[in-house]
Amino acid sequence: MDLNGLISTITTSTAALVAIIGGFLVSRVISLSSEQTGIKRRIREIDNDLLAKKELLQNIENYLLEEDAKDFLKDNIKKLLQMESLSEIINEDKYNYRSEEELKPYFNEMQNIMQELFTLFDKLEELDDDFDDFYKKNNHHLKDIEKRDLYEIAYDGMMDWVSSQSQSSDPFALALNYRPPISNLPSVNLEYRDKKREHDRLYDDIRVLELQIEEQRKILNDYGKPRGVWGGFAVLVYACIVGIIYPSMLLPYPTDTYNDNLTKYWLLILFFSQLVALFVYLGFAMFKLMKDES
Repeated sequence: MDLNGLISTITTSTAALVAIIGGFLVSRVISLSSEQTGIKRRIREIDNDLLAKKELLQNIENYLLEEDAKDFLKDNIKKLLQMESLSEIINEDKYNYRSEEELKPYFNEMQNIMQELFTLFDKLEELDDDFDDFYKKNNHHLKDIEKRDLYEIAYDGMMDWVSSQSQSSDPFALALNYRPPISNLPSVNLEYRDKKREHDRLYDDIRVLELQIEEQRKILNDYGKPRGVWGGFAVLVYACIVGIIYPSMLLPYPTDTYNDNLTKYWLLILFFSQLVALFVYLGFAMFKLMKDES
């Protein structure tokens, strides 16, 4: 029995099916790759935006901490002059919400500034009531002129404290002219208020961006595990083996060598098995697609 025609038909039909299904799979892989590239680009954009906003937020937090520390030092300058510890001052201050760890660098710096001013006062013949006048005359004696706000807090506090002790026997206090106390009326810091609002806005923006990037990474992880592609690839490999490679090895088919009937039925069974595998794969893929849509 001449089976060359049957074998050629099987290999040709299988090759056509493999080409069609393979084309769909290649298209699917290219589409997945393109979508992955788009998601990765979106993740990089969100990362850059997130990094920029975090940097802005950190700068604002540093500004707010510095302003809160200045307010804390200004409100408690007399306690610093009385050599109270930082922990004691924090426990007594009802309006402070900063931790000891946050305020400690500013506290230490203020102590150094007060010591510096005490040393400078001993060398001066006369002290000015107004800090601006004192600063203009003596800023070249100060170690860090960039800390002007801290010097002003320390100077005003020291002058007020000494003025309150002017009736005592302290010879240093008696040598100073009386200076009226600084007004305790709170001033409205518009810049601080604006920074606080911007801080809250940036915090919300960062939270939204973190949620977005988390969702994008979940989507990317799903694309990294495409459903159905490997199953289709396995079906194609099986079809190529049983429908092209194996039958091709029988060409040209030798007559009166094998059991022709058995060989014919075996080739047909293999051909039908690849069709069954192909239709089962397509049916399963359609079922999953319809299930996901519902």
